[in-house]
Order: sequence, then structure tokens, then C-alpha cells
Amino acid sequence: MSAFLSRPPRRSARVRLFCFPHSGGGASVFRGWHQELPGWVDVLPVLLPGREERAGEPPLADLDVLTDAVVDALRPHLDAPFALFGHSLGGLLAYRVTQRLHRDGAPAPTALLVAGLAAPHRLTPDPMHELPDDELLDRIFEMGGTPAELRDERDLLRAALPALRADVTIFSTYQHRPGAPVQCPIVVFSGRDDIMAAPDAAAAWGELTDGTLRTRVLPGGHFFVRTHRRELTRMITAELRRFLPPVDRPRSAAAPEPARHGRIEPVAVVGIGCRLPGADDPQALWRLLVDGVDAVTEVPERRTEHPAVFGRLPAVPSGFRRFGGFLDDVEGFDAAFFGISPREADRMDPQQRLLLEVAWEALEDAGIPPTALAGTRTGVFVGQMGRDYWELQARQSSLDLHALTGGGLSSFLSGRISFALDLRGPSVSVDTACSSSLTAVHLAWQSLQLGDSDLALAAGANLVLLPELAAIYEQVGLMSRRGRCRFGDATGDGFVRSEGVGVVVLKPLAQARADGNRVYAVIAGSASNNDGSGGGSLVAPAQEAQERLLRDALDRAGIDPAAVDYVEAHGTGTNTGDAIELRALSRVFAGTRPAGRPCLVGSVKTNIGHPEGAAGISGFIKTVLSLHHRLIPANPLLTEPHPVLLEPDTPLRMPTEPVAWPDGSAPVAGVTSFGLSGTNVHVVLTAPPVDSTPDDDDEPQPLVLPLSARDRDAAQVLTAAYADRLDGTDPVTARRVCAVAARGRAHHEWRSAVTALDGDGLAEALRAQLPDEVTQRPTGGVRIAFVFPGHGSQWVGMGRELLDSSAAFRTTIENCDAAIQSAAGWSLLKVLADDDGAELAKTAVIQPAVWAMQVALAQHWRSWGIEPDVVIGHSFGEVAAATVAGAIDLRAAAELICRRGELTSQADGLGGMVAVAMPGDEAQAAAARYGDRLVVAARNSPRLTVLSGESDALDELLADLRDTGVRAGRVRINFASHSRFMDPLRPQLSTALAGLRAEPVTVPLRSTVTGARMSGPDLDARYWADNLRSTVRFADAITAENALGPTVFLEISPHSVLVQAIEQCLADSASGTAVAGLRRDTSETARLAEIVARLYTAGVDPDWSAIYPTLGIPDEMPTYPWQRRRTWFTPAESVADTPVHSQPAPPAPEVPAGGGLLDTLTAELGAVLGLPAQRIPRRRPLRDVGCDSLAAVEIRARLAQRWGTEISSSAVLAASVEDLAEAIIADHPDAGGRREMEG
Repeated sequence: MSAFLSRPPRRSARVRLFCFPHSGGGASVFRGWHQELPGWVDVLPVLLPGREERAGEPPLADLDVLTDAVVDALRPHLDAPFALFGHSLGGLLAYRVTQRLHRDGAPAPTALLVAGLAAPHRLTPDPMHELPDDELLDRIFEMGGTPAELRDERDLLRAALPALRADVTIFSTYQHRPGAPVQCPIVVFSGRDDIMAAPDAAAAWGELTDGTLRTRVLPGGHFFVRTHRRELTRMITAELRRFLPPVDRPRSAAAPEPARHGRIEPVAVVGIGCRLPGADDPQALWRLLVDGVDAVTEVPERRTEHPAVFGRLPAVPSGFRRFGGFLDDVEGFDAAFFGISPREADRMDPQQRLLLEVAWEALEDAGIPPTALAGTRTGVFVGQMGRDYWELQARQSSLDLHALTGGGLSSFLSGRISFALDLRGPSVSVDTACSSSLTAVHLAWQSLQLGDSDLALAAGANLVLLPELAAIYEQVGLMSRRGRCRFGDATGDGFVRSEGVGVVVLKPLAQARADGNRVYAVIAGSASNNDGSGGGSLVAPAQEAQERLLRDALDRAGIDPAAVDYVEAHGTGTNTGDAIELRALSRVFAGTRPAGRPCLVGSVKTNIGHPEGAAGISGFIKTVLSLHHRLIPANPLLTEPHPVLLEPDTPLRMPTEPVAWPDGSAPVAGVTSFGLSGTNVHVVLTAPPVDSTPDDDDEPQPLVLPLSARDRDAAQVLTAAYADRLDGTDPVTARRVCAVAARGRAHHEWRSAVTALDGDGLAEALRAQLPDEVTQRPTGGVRIAFVFPGHGSQWVGMGRELLDSSAAFRTTIENCDAAIQSAAGWSLLKVLADDDGAELAKTAVIQPAVWAMQVALAQHWRSWGIEPDVVIGHSFGEVAAATVAGAIDLRAAAELICRRGELTSQADGLGGMVAVAMPGDEAQAAAARYGDRLVVAARNSPRLTVLSGESDALDELLADLRDTGVRAGRVRINFASHSRFMDPLRPQLSTALAGLRAEPVTVPLRSTVTGARMSGPDLDARYWADNLRSTVRFADAITAENALGPTVFLEISPHSVLVQAIEQCLADSASGTAVAGLRRDTSETARLAEIVARLYTAGVDPDWSAIYPTLGIPDEMPTYPWQRRRTWFTPAESVADTPVHSQPAPPAPEVPAGGGLLDTLTAELGAVLGLPAQRIPRRRPLRDVGCDSLAAVEIRARLAQRWGTEISSSAVLAASVEDLAEAIIADHPDAGGRREMEG
């Protein structure tokens, strides 16, 4: 591969995005883009010379030479649509590359995307790029093209001058050259003038700060002024999509698309979640429907025992008092999962709480990680009609802003979901009475048609917490005295109220198919109208309006009424309503149907009662499941068919037992919902087209199953659920379960992972690890170090399995083979295929062969999205480290390792090496007793040292150590590396490598020769001579890197030889993790799966789409196991005289005597959040413990009132307890304040 690209492009991607960083080390900022950009975009960072930490780095020294080199490197990969993205200096290079491609007649990018600090729309007509530095700064200040915070920081801004000048050069030359210098659009991303965001370089461009500049350092010159990285990647996706040909233009939830007009696009139902009477999930609902269960019960005892829950039941002897369809649990809620404080959760309407959980479950059911939707144009549409919880609080407690947002305003039903998941599409709560939730489906479908949303959640919710509405219905004769909805039955006497929550995930069919989503059903068309005055009464239905509605929906769907086999009716069971609805259906579907093929009608209300605001979504979900399972459930309770159903010319029939969909045509169904105020909705559904995607390979193959949760208890419950799901599954289903767990779930802090070849093996492994093998990911993420060992990892048969299974590995091995043949004249592929191992026993072959394996393994890990933050090599392993770091290209590295192997082979038989279990200083003292016959060759860990020298001296040493009980043993090598035997070879190696020219590293490299990080050019011939002879300072390198932050050290080798030493280096660290590489004589693919599992539990997130390229979603996948606690407001003894507070101020608990500032502050925060002080961590952002914007406003007020400290509410959300304490101390900079904090 070219030195400018770390891997070859993916052939499956539709667009390639070559990303040019501001400086050499800046490519790290593009880590993770493959997860944030859609799968049809292949993100390829361009690796440039230089170091990221040099913020004031001058412009690229020889731009013309570099441009030529990059063009040559990219030219072989321009056979697909591509775009260039550049940041500041990288933007200037991308601009020059584009010019060169145009000049040479090469394929041109679809777009040139540039990001920087300068505001290009403010540039003046004169060529600013020609101005001297001071004048340029003056002009930039005059234009207002810099953040206000930098106006008084001229020296700081001067450090950013190279980036500013690069920005200005692009736009000035574009503006002033005759004719356009590039023939493609230039799209500019720059920030608002009043905000500056300086990301922490160590966070690899993660969440950015906003507001004021928090540091005097500008790491890497990264001047992106977006509050969120996903905002930038979303905009990039939009631009890439816009420049694609229409026939190739994919759609996804990641970015907007121009509105569609005229043409109705099929919309897929890809996910379902529900809580309905007798059914807590779609699978339970389907069983209830097929079994004909009547889920209506008497009012549960727990409701009548607690007036605060159900209100006071009036003493009216009628059915409505005794019966209803009730959810099992409306009080429990996992507030901690959603980051909601207990105090706020208590005030939230249970409808909001249930919608949050069920929306999450629906997205999981769709195989869409909810966290992946942050910042996307995902719409939320919720129907509801009741505010019982608000009314209860108004009667029994004081009201405040939390109560208002928790249930006083219906808009927060949808807004709460949008806020919790950071969804940026439309968010609409709608109340059209009983048609509310099907209206939400209609609006969601419209939003997708218009392009306002790329993905949509449609939902409905209803809870029965007060009896007054039922009493009113009873007065006008709508309530059934028998407590049942008997739709289509001549004995029907009204309806019974019930509860329910339902959420469906909607997505354009074409995109759903492209993304591998399971498609339950397809919305072919939808319509909505109103009765007007056609019913003669405000609350009476109108048959003419219903007929028109049905015809409009079918016309819009392009479907003949004769094709409809089933209609899910509104079907409440009232005399008037049923008669009108059945006659409207009969008129629309009469006279067009084939003989013997009636239109079946039914209503879910006969099973669960009338869930009012959730009625439409309940019937919609029932019909979707019916299409999915190709079975129409029976209508229970039918004893005497309604007269309309007995008319001789009626096309309608009500099934009394489950009926299979008719053969010979695609199933079509309709869903109807009517609102008390006259709003009607009808949705036309069809079965999804047959999926032509070939089945997964049913051959057993190593699988890795990653599981995670927000806390340990949930993780253990989830583990047990997956074990049950996997029992007895075939290989295809097991693989699909793993793929969904990996790609279709959010990944949380508490993690576990297992591997096996089949479902039973995975289930057994899961049960074996219960209950303890769940680990918590380090807060803030981890760094990854690739560690390359030297001698001892080779074995006969290594690499063969990976040559067949990994394209990235095979391609790299083939490239290494060509390089080795050029350098040494022998074939690596033949050596790897040789069964007798004779060649692999030669020193001259071992070193190049192991090097090639290491480089190929590193490339394989990169193809799976695991990129190193640093590389470390041990002895000749440093050659692989330098190759992966980009300092030496493949051919130069092959020349180096081949010359090294050939020279060291001259020392075969001269001495040996011994590993001893003792510290380096003690080993040095032991070696000193033998004079120059023994030396310390490698300090591998605080307790493990390698000695090298004469064989007889080593034998004497081993005998002495055996007598003293010190563990020691021979190393698998037949010469004394890193000893005086290497002295004659050093000048020979230096001479052989005299022409070596190393480039600046693109990945940091920690030397085990010097112990320091190397820049690249310092890896010259002399360095490699020192590498041959010097003591290997491995322990120093591991310790130094782990000190920079939690690090996962992954050994990259055909067999692990260093993992024990790494573990010993990390023994005193709570953050570092050692992960062994492949193992001798062990399945390589199975071992890779084990390594992925270990990396995952250590906090590393691979690119799961690379590991599981296809996503087939099996039924009955476990969803998140909520850890619910009772969540309900506390009724006051008397609220008659309690005022409504706009900002409640509960008193802070008393601070124990001697408590310092942190104790006092924590107590204040606990009072606001409703948490005990011990549950508020002092170093994590308050948003992590449930602090929302409302609580932040109150905390801000308390800080100002008690300490006179002014801080914005947005800063409160991002601050920890210690941050707030520091702010208070800054306002009162006396020693006592500091001592108080420390107390």
C-alpha cells in the first residue's frame, strides 16, 4: 500500500472520501468516521508528514512535490466516485491535488470539501493570500472572521496563522484566477464567529467544547467550530449525496435529501416496540392474537389500593368501574439509563417514561443502535389524548417546571424522545382523540415522503389513571356495561377503556433493503380527512367521509380495492360506530372482488379493549405482524354477527379462527382509525417484496458475541437472555444474532463477550461466565498500542488460515512476498506453505517472515476498524512498527529486515539467550559475575529480564539460578542477539542501509532503543545498527505509554511471546490492558474472534460492519433489560393552599461538621437532582447523573445565590462537581477556599 494510505479502498463503497488532515499526525481525527458516515462512504485518511502536536507548524515545505506524490498514490484508486476533504493546510493540499488531477485529465472528485477557521464569506475582493503576516492578521480582525474570544489573543492567533493562510489561499486564488481553477464544487465548513471550539487532541476529535476557549493551547491546529462532530459528518454526508447521480443516490438516516414531489415512495416498517394489555413486546402480542386471548380484566387491585395511581373510583355500578385493559407496570422506570435524575423522573408522566423505553426497544428491534441516530434527521411523531398524571399532580401535589415538562404539555411526549436520543428531525405530538396514533403514523409517512425525515418513529401512548373520562362516556352510552369491545357483533354495547404504548420505526423501503433491515411490512399509501359536519354532530361519525378516506388511501397507494384481503377496523363495538364503519367498508369493497375471496375485517380492541390515544398504533402493529407472519388472527368474542355482515351482497367477513393470507398475490391490508372530533386516517399496507439476498453461509465459523449494558445487573440479565435465545440455534441464526448484537445495539460501559462456533457453544460460554465476567469500560475511552515482538513467534503453518479468510491479510502478504523476492530472492508464500519447516528454521528467513506476518496482521486489524494510537517494537519487531507507523515503506522495510536477517545468520551458533524471572538491576548484577561473557539483552518487565552471551556462561547461570529457586529458561534462538557478538555486524548493517531514508511517522512510534518517541527521519541506518546491539528497553516503553492514559496493548504476532511481560509492566496500573495475539498451532480465525472479544471488553470498539458485513435480523432478539425502580410523585398532605412554583427550591441537606466545599456543593446538587450525595461522582459531568437543562438552571441560580458565582446553564451540564468548585474558588481566590475544597 502507498505510504499515503494505511489500507486499500473498499470495493463495495459507492463513494470514496480521501481526508487530508491539517498536519502529519492529524489523521487521528478521522478515526471513527467510518461509524459516523453511512456505509456507502469509504473514509480514507491521507497520511501526511509532520506531527500533530506542533500547532504552529509552518505550511507544507514543498507543496508541489507533495502534491505530485499524493496524486500518484491516489491515481490507482480513482476508479469510483470520490471526494476530497481537507482541513486548513490539508485543505490547501486537497485543493492543489484537485487542480493537478484536472490538469492531467485524470478522474475528478465529485466535490472538494474544505474546513477551516477563516470565514470565507467575509473575504475581501483583494488577494489576501499575498499579504504579509501582520497585515493578514489585521485584515482578519477587521472582517470579524475569527472567534471573539481570540480578538485579544494575537499571539495565540499567530500560532494558527499557517492554518488561516491556507484557508485564505484557497478562496483567494479561486476568486482571483481567470477561470475556475478546479472543475468541481467547493463546499466550505466554517464556524460561527462568536464560538470557538478547541477539541482535546487526546480525545481524537470527540465531543467538542463550546463557549469560551478553555485552554491556551490549540492542539494540532484543529479549528472546527461545531458543537458536535456528528454535525460536521452529517453535513459532509449531505454534500456527498447531493453530487451522486440520482440512480446511485442512497438514502440513510444520516443526512437529508431533497424533497420528493408527486411520486409515492414505499415506506418500510423495520422496527416494532409495544406495551399492551397482556403483552410487553411484539412477540407476546402476536401469541396473544393467535391464541385469541381476552386481555381485558377487572381493575387491578394495586390500582384501587393506591388512589394516587388510579384516583378515586366513583361508586357507579357499571362495567366501566370494574373492567379495563391495563399494563402490568406503569410505575417502574430505568431513569439512570436515560440520564434522568430521580427528582425529574418522579414528575414525568409515565407515558413519557414508557415511550422512552419502547422507542429504544423498537430501534433495537430494527437493528439500529439508538445512539447512532444522534444528530440525524430522524423524526418523532407521537399520538396521545390524556394527561391523567398531570391532573393527579395538580390535585395531590404542587406543580413546578418539571411537572409541566413531565406531563403538563403534550409536546414533551415527542420532544422527550428527540432530546434523549439527540434526534434532529421533526418532533410532533398530536391529539386527534382516538385516531391520534394512526395520525402520527400518517404524519411520519408524509415526513419521509417530503424528505423532512430520513427515518421516523411513529408512536402512541395511553394510560388510564383517572376514572372521570369513563364516567362521561358512560353518561352518553359509549361504555360497555359488560366491559368488552365486541366489534362486528350484534350484541356490542360499547367499548371498554384500556392502556397501551406502541412505537414503529419507518424507513424508505429502498434504503431499508440496502441497509439489510428486516422489513415487516410496507406502507403503500396513507390518507387523512375529517367528517366536517357530515355526521350531523360534532362527535358522530360520517359514512361518506369514511368512504372517501378509504378510496383516497387506495388511490394514493395505486391499489385496487379488490386486492385488499384484510382491514383492521377502528371497531370500538358501539352500535352506531360499527354500523357506519361496516357500511362504508362494504360500499368501497363491494362488487370488485373475486368470488369466494371476501375482505376480512377485525379489530385488536376485541382482544385488549380500546387504548384510545394508542388505538391506531395498536391496530397498525397487529396488522404489520399479521403480514409478517402471513396469518390473519381471529376476532374473539364474536357470538352473533352484525346485521351488515349478514347482508347478501356484503364483501365483508369476520374471521372466527386464524386465516392464512390467500395465495397467488401479494398480501394487502388496511388500517383505519377514527377520532372523536372527526379526524379519520387510513393506512394501506402490503407484505414486503421477497428478499433476493442470498442466505448466509451455513458453515460453522468462529463467532464473537459482544454484549453491554449501563450497569452490572443489567449486563447479567442480558447475558442470560442471550444464552436462552441461542440455545439450539442453527449456524446461520447464531451468526445473525451475533451480528445484531454487534451492529444493531448501542455499546455501553459494562461489557462482556464470548466466542464459539455455534449457538449452543455461545450459550454455554455465556452461562459459564455468569455472574462475574462483566467488565466496565474506562471512562473516556482507551488508547490502542500495537506491540510487535521479535524472535520466538514463528511456527510452521502460520498465516495459512488467514490467507484464505482475510482479504486485507492476503493482499499485504502478497505485497510483502513481492518485496522480499526483490530484496532477497526467495518466496515468502512458499515458505508459509512449506510443511517441513526447514526454511522457517533459518535466521535469514525467520526475521522477514515474522515481519511480513506482523505487517499483514496489523493491516487486518485496521480493516476491522482497529487503528493504533502508538506502535512499539521489540528487537527486530521495530521494523514492523516502523512500517505500520508509515516511516518506512514496504520495499524499504523488506530490504532492511532481509539484510538484518542475513547478517545475524552469520552469528548462528554463537551463544544464546536466557529469560530470567528477576528485575533488570538484579539480572545485571548476576550477569556482571561473568564479565563480558553475559549482558542484559532486554528489560522486558519489572520482573522479567533476558540475558545474552556465551552458551557455557548461560549454562552456569541456569544452574546457579536453579539452586536459588529463580525461574529461568532458554529463549528459542540460536545466537546471542543484543550482545558483543553483534558488534562486528553493526558496521555492515549501517553500510547496507546507507541509502535508507525514513519519512515522518503517521502513527506515533515509541522506541525500545532510546525509550523516547521517534519522529521518523531519525530511524536511519545508525538507529537500526543500535537496534541490533542495544539493550531492549521494552518495560520503559510500555510504562511510558500507559502513563499517557488507559491503553490496550495488543500483541501483533503469529504467536504471543510478550503478553506476560506487558501484564507485569501493568501490574501496578489500574488502567492498562494486555491482549495476546495469535497462538501457535491454534485456529487463527478462532483466535481472532477471541482477541476481538477481549478488545471489546477492554473498551475498544471495532468496525462491526467489517466483521459482520451482512445484517439479517432474526425474530425474538433480546432487547435491553431495564433496571426499573418505582418512580412516582409524592402526594402532599394538602395542596389546597400550595402555590405553583416556577422554580422549586428544596432545602439542601445538612452538611456534616467539618465538611469542605466539595461536600457542601455535592449536598446542594443532590437536593436539586433528588440523589444521595454518595451517588454523585465528583469528576464526571453532571449530565451523566441525570442533570438536565431545567436542573442546570436551578443549580446555576443556587451557585449565584450562595457563592455569587455566575456560570451558564450549558456549562453546568458539562461540569463536574470539582469543576464547579474550581469556579467558586476562582471567584474567591483565598487559601481558605482552597483548604475548604480539599477538606
